[in-house]
Formats: sequence, C-alpha cells, structure tokens
Amino acid sequence: MMTPEAATLPNVRDGGRGSTDSGTGGDGWIALAIGALTFGVYASGACRTIYVGDSGELVAAVHVLGVPHPTGYPLYVLLGKLWTLAVAIGSIAFRMSLFSAACAAVASALLYGVARRMGCGRLAALFASLLAAFAPSFWGEANVQRVYALNAVFVIAAIWAALEWWQRRQTRMLLVAVFTCAVGATNHTFMALLGLTFGAFALIASPRTVLHPRALVAVSAVGVLGLLPYAYLPIASSFDPPLDWGNPETLAAFLDVVLRRDFWERAWLETPADLLPIGIDYVRGIAVELAWVGAALAAFGVWASRRSSFSYFLLATMAVNVLAMALHGSRSDLFIWHRYYIPSYLIAALFCGLGVDALAARWGNSIRFASLALPVFLLVSGWTRFDRSDYRIADDFSRQLLATLPPGASLSATDDNVLFVLIYLKMVEGVRPDVDLILQGVAGGAPDRLRFDPEKDPLYFSHHPNWDHPELDQIPVGLAFRVWRRDQPLPKLPMPPDELPAAADPGVPRDYLTDNLVGQYYFMLAFTAERDDWNRAAALLERAMREAPNNDVLFYNAGLIYERNGRRKEALDAFRRSHAINPRHIPGTSRARAWDKIVALEAEAID
Repeated sequence: MMTPEAATLPNVRDGGRGSTDSGTGGDGWIALAIGALTFGVYASGACRTIYVGDSGELVAAVHVLGVPHPTGYPLYVLLGKLWTLAVAIGSIAFRMSLFSAACAAVASALLYGVARRMGCGRLAALFASLLAAFAPSFWGEANVQRVYALNAVFVIAAIWAALEWWQRRQTRMLLVAVFTCAVGATNHTFMALLGLTFGAFALIASPRTVLHPRALVAVSAVGVLGLLPYAYLPIASSFDPPLDWGNPETLAAFLDVVLRRDFWERAWLETPADLLPIGIDYVRGIAVELAWVGAALAAFGVWASRRSSFSYFLLATMAVNVLAMALHGSRSDLFIWHRYYIPSYLIAALFCGLGVDALAARWGNSIRFASLALPVFLLVSGWTRFDRSDYRIADDFSRQLLATLPPGASLSATDDNVLFVLIYLKMVEGVRPDVDLILQGVAGGAPDRLRFDPEKDPLYFSHHPNWDHPELDQIPVGLAFRVWRRDQPLPKLPMPPDELPAAADPGVPRDYLTDNLVGQYYFMLAFTAERDDWNRAAALLERAMREAPNNDVLFYNAGLIYERNGRRKEALDAFRRSHAINPRHIPGTSRARAWDKIVALEAEAID
C-alpha cells in the first residue's frame, strides 16, 4: 500500500528553480483577492432579467419554495431563498444571478487553495484558479440563474477534503469528504458520482482505514445526514405550492423525482461506437475551455504527477464525468451545452497549475509569469461574450406573447425556453394575473382533459398541439396558437411587432437556446402571416432560419411551410439542413421525418 509520504504530489513550490514561495502564509489573502476579483467580473455582467432554459423554473421554485424539475435541487432552492431574502437588490432573477456569481467566485478561490495544497507555487496556483474562472463554460454559468456554479463549489470542496484525507489519513477528513459529496448531491447528482469515485479511491489507498467498523458506521451516518436536504421535497410538496413537479409526497413519486426516471430515455448513445464522437468532443472541449495552450499544460501536468495516486483519482473523476454524460446525455447535452463537463474543466485547470510548475522547474520562473497571459486572454476575449447585464430577450419574448392574449385567456405552454420563463413572470413578477398558465409538460401540472367553449373561453397553446378535431382548428396568432371553430371567422387580436426589440442589439450575447427563442419568434410571425401575405411570411421565415441556424426542428417546420406553398426547392433545402444538423435517425422524430421528406421530394424531382 502506498503511504502518504511516498505518494506526495511533486512539490515544485520548494524545488523549482527560481521559486520564491517559502510557505503558505498569505495564501488566505490571495484567495480572498481572487474571490473578490472574479465576483466583480461576474457581477458586472450578471443577467438582470430571467435567462433562458431552466432559469425561470428554478428561480420561481426559489421564490415560492416549490419543487422544480427532477432532481428537485433542494439545496439550490433553500440556499437561493435565503440569498434572495438577504440580498435585496433588484429583481429576484437578478439576485439569483448574483448568487451564481458568488458561488463561482468561492469556487475560484477554493481552487487556488487546492492547487497550493497539491504543491503548486503561488503563481501557478493563481494561474490555475484564474484559468478555470474565465474558461467559457464556467464563466457562462457564473452570472445566470442555474445550479452549476453552486455545484462547482462542492466539487472543489470535496476534492480539497479528499486531498487532505489522502495526505494525512485522518478519519475526520474522510467523513468531511463524504459529507461534502452527500450535501452537494442534493444540488446536483454529479456529486454522488464523485462520492462513489472517492469511495473506491479511498478503499484502494487505505482499505484498513475505510473498512474499519467504526469508520463504516460513521461514513454511513454522515452520508445520510448530508442527504437530509432532500426531505425538503415531500415537505414542500405537502403545502401544494404553485410549482410542484411530480408531487413527491409518496415514496414512489419522491424516487421518480430524485432519480429522474422520466429523463433517461433521452440518451443520444445507441451503440458503443457512439462513445468515439463523444470522447472526441470531450477532449476538444477541454482544449477550447483552456485556450488550447492550457490543454497542453494540463497534459504535461498529468505526466509530471504520474507517480501520485491522487492524480489518478482526479483522472478517474474526469472519466466518470464523461461516462455518465455519455450514458444518459441527449445530443444537446453532449455536443452543445458543455456546462455538464465543468467538473472536468476545474480538474484540468489543477493539472495546468502542476504543468506550469513542472516546466518552471526546468526552465525558470519566467514560465510562471508568462502563463498568467492565458487567463488574461480569456478574460479580455470573453468579456463581451459573457456580459449579460443588458440581456432581456427571454423576458421580452414572453411579455410579447402574454400581451397578445385577451383577458381571461388560458395558455397551455410547453418547451423549457418558453414555459419556464412564463412560470417566472407569472409566479414571481405577477405579469398578467388574469391569464391562466397551464403547465403543460410539467409533471402533474396539466389536466388530462380540457372542457371549454372556444368562443367564450379563449384557449391558446405556445406550440402546435397537433389535435385532429373535426370542429376545432389551431390557428397561429402572433406567438401562440388559438383554438377556434373551423366555421367561424377569427376575431382581430393584437399582434407583436415584426422585430423582437430585445434581440435588436448585436452587443447582447446570445447562446444556442437564445438563438432558438429568437428564431421561434420570427417563425411564429411567419406562420401567422402565411394565411394572408406569403411574401411577408417568406421574409420572416428566412429571418427565423438566420437567427437559429442550428435548430433542426425549426428547419423541418420551415420545410413544411415551404412545401405546402409549392416552394419545392426551398422545402428541400430546409429539410436537408434539418437532417444535416441532426442526422440521427430516431423513428417518429423530426430528424427521421426530415429524411423521409428529402427522399420523397427527390423522388418527385426524378419523376
């Protein structure tokens, strides 16, 4: 069995040529300065309004103490609620953006401490910390309302506790590491995987310590104690909050939410061969996040610390990160949103610090100073990209949608991009209290049957419901579909402007989800205009495709519009683009239907 002394990581702090570090005095002040600097950067670009994706639903859950989508994220909800009460600045959305900024800043400061504990000199540890802080995916989550910045705090804290245990073999630190992983798992399930990885590492490194009966009992006890925030879910649900995903009051419903049972069928992986493109994208992602040069430094750091068993624990954690994503991640999860790999990027940054010091030990202290240019480059190049202080596109889209609805309307909404923002505006800001928002797609949120008079009870859908009713039609009206009798003329209703105001500023950064939302805006206007003005509809359709160039579903739907208006070439181009974006042939999906359309249209051309 390897002893702590024999397994110590390379201590370039004292052994490197030109090193000026003589101890750890002053590290606390440096970590504090890192936290203050990064918080200032994140807070200055924090999103003032609600963001796209999960943000609206998560913030609404924080505000009403409800249950958001699986896994319920109880720790995020509870800490977020305390934060919004303590930090009374601006809207609830802005406060939760600042919460992410604070968490990301804490994670950056902690990473400096871990790098120092691993043997990095101050400059190398500073480099590692700032490199992670300004990496695109991490920065992208540091000023919006999501759970990943808080998860980063627990990832680094757990690695620190694991390192302390590995170096000292104290049972107390073993328990701290387990407790940190357990508590962190109530915010994000990756921490459970990190805990299992650490458990396997600890068992291999020191089986006597881990398998001691007292240690086993203590580990089990602190693990259960750390998971206690999950008790929030059934307790909160028992009060019937307006947001209560899955109603987790019974054991079966509770496990459905915590284990995400309804989400596993979304996996992109079909055969072992699919692991290759996932792995290539993962490695490429690390290179992009670390500005390529950092990836080379990280590889050198892995080589320099190859005699350390703790390095293998870190590498195993990265492997678990990508394997877990491969087994259950959707196409977007794997190839578009790299935020799920933030734990890997944080660990890679630690290896970068080790790599810098290893190089400096050979070629002098100037390497350490030169390395700081890399995070500075990321800071300068990313400033405009992640300055979301003027971002209001999601808010503007949903307000435009609500403004077109008549008094007393019912809106059945789906799609995270639309529904979750509406949830926030309705539950938190109280916009359009007269509109009944039906939470379609939220477990337990939509009624099984709808009874209504289409003329007296205006019913709208945010997306086409695909009904096949002999008397009722679903007519696009602005940004929603109105359910109306087929034999009755549609009354005049207010229409949104042809330009989404919040999307007009090219200086406001946009991501994949925002592009899709803007594309949806112009697509719905085109769909509405198709009835009366084809030229206007065609122009809006072209605009929609320009705004969302990577949305395969939008291109498929555009192809349908072109096809029914006799525009065969444009239809074929749209279907081909849809298939090129996502060629995976899944029966019943737009990808499969796009391919079928391509085959049919090409066959018609041949005939």
